[in-house]
Amino acid sequence: MLTETLTTLPIAQSVAQRFNRARYAKAVWLGVTIFLTLFQGYRMYTGGASYSDIGWIVFWLAVTATFTNPRYGLYCLFFFGMVADANLLRTYPFNKNFSSGESLFYIGGAYIFSPLELFIGLLFLSWLGTAVMRRKLNWHQNDLFWPVMVFSGFMVYGLLWGIARGGANINIGLWEVRPILYLTAVFLLTSNLITTREHVNHIYWLLTIALFIEGIAGVLFAKNMLNWDIGSVEKITEHSAAIHINTYILLMILSWLYKGSPKRRILMPLLAPPVIFTYIATQRRTAFLTLGMMLGLMTIFLYQQNRRLFYFIVPPGAVLAVVYVLAFWNVTSAAGMPAQAIKSVVAPDQISAKDKSSDEYRLIENMNSAFTIHTYPLTGVGFGQKFIIAFPMPDISFFDWWEYITHNSIMWIWMKTGFGGFLSMIAMIGVAVMVGVRVIWRMPGGDMKAIAITGTFFFIMHFMYAYLDMSWDTQGMLYLGITMGIMGNLEWIVDKPLPLPRKRWRWQPEPEPVPGLQPVPDEPLIKMKLW
Repeated sequence: MLTETLTTLPIAQSVAQRFNRARYAKAVWLGVTIFLTLFQGYRMYTGGASYSDIGWIVFWLAVTATFTNPRYGLYCLFFFGMVADANLLRTYPFNKNFSSGESLFYIGGAYIFSPLELFIGLLFLSWLGTAVMRRKLNWHQNDLFWPVMVFSGFMVYGLLWGIARGGANINIGLWEVRPILYLTAVFLLTSNLITTREHVNHIYWLLTIALFIEGIAGVLFAKNMLNWDIGSVEKITEHSAAIHINTYILLMILSWLYKGSPKRRILMPLLAPPVIFTYIATQRRTAFLTLGMMLGLMTIFLYQQNRRLFYFIVPPGAVLAVVYVLAFWNVTSAAGMPAQAIKSVVAPDQISAKDKSSDEYRLIENMNSAFTIHTYPLTGVGFGQKFIIAFPMPDISFFDWWEYITHNSIMWIWMKTGFGGFLSMIAMIGVAVMVGVRVIWRMPGGDMKAIAITGTFFFIMHFMYAYLDMSWDTQGMLYLGITMGIMGNLEWIVDKPLPLPRKRWRWQPEPEPVPGLQPVPDEPLIKMKLW
């Protein structure tokens, strides 16, 4: 009897302690919610209701969700970060500083940080605070951890070195490096908070909805601001938005190819029209080229899955693509942009004067980047320092940072952080692609297979795009950090056994186990599957 009492006493105390902690946490959050409600109500009562108040209410709800469950906060961070576009929604506050006058969350000029950065800090506070309360940190370290950490270390070095050299514009240096550090933060959070197939699906549904909202915003912008004349402007969205929409198109196609969930197969095509319209109106030649290359790679997967469908689609599709390029060879409107993208590679001497001017500027800029790299090959110039302008460039002084940031985002890293930063970036890209290819082979099919291919193709498209245009922006880094966290975790996630699905009706056949992780095929098997 005494032995039983001594054995059960610690267990009873542990349960009681957990119950008390949970009750205390609920009381605290109830008090916080009441306080925020009264505070926001007072602001609306004294100053009158406005769109800003609606934004603050949504923000406080997201903060409450973050401290209820850190994973909910990660969902909010990704969704609100991806739905924003500085060109389409100028007052949208999440990615802009509290000091930005056009932002709905404008507070004052001294607050030089953004709701996004505040949210990242609160997310880490919630995640680590939860671990302290539970006295256990569920830490998961995947294959991409050290490549990301080493790369991030060189980015910090670039900032410190730029400041140490003297004469740096610290404000611009911080603006240069801060989005890249978002990648690090979001990668760590994703690696430890996204742990099931359901979580992965939630992330990609949030991406789908965010890009659909951005598509609607693009349609309204074209109607209200341009009167549908999308050819009158160079672009309507931020630079990297088109690459993100590429992944929408790829995931939509792959969901049908690999028999993803019925919801995804039905809803994504239904939501696609405004997304496709905004994609065309964005007029990014690099995006069209990378999408074409990824669709070409996808024919390999189509050949593996369904050879009859391959021969039905690919040869006629190739013929139609050639006919389109020939028909729109000299059409410079938005409808001809894909053809102009191919033309810029095949016959660069025949492109329009506008595109030729853009290419010439990039060529001179690359020459100055190369000169700067040869001058500082090992250390780089550091963030906040101007690159050397050895060859005169056309005047684009309307862009405040034209002497600091270049279009070639790959060589820009070398120019700013030296050979070590460049090498760490190449290593990170290489490891990410290798992990992605391995994950593709090991996925059993369905949504996970489609997501694995989409994520790997996004790595490739993003860094192909980075070679030609500015890509280290807020949205791009959020998306890249989330994707790297998911791809690094996907094998570990899919390897977890799942319970058998329940029978809905008696006459249904017995449910079969959900397919798990597949072995990596050896070389002969790969050749057999391909040929």
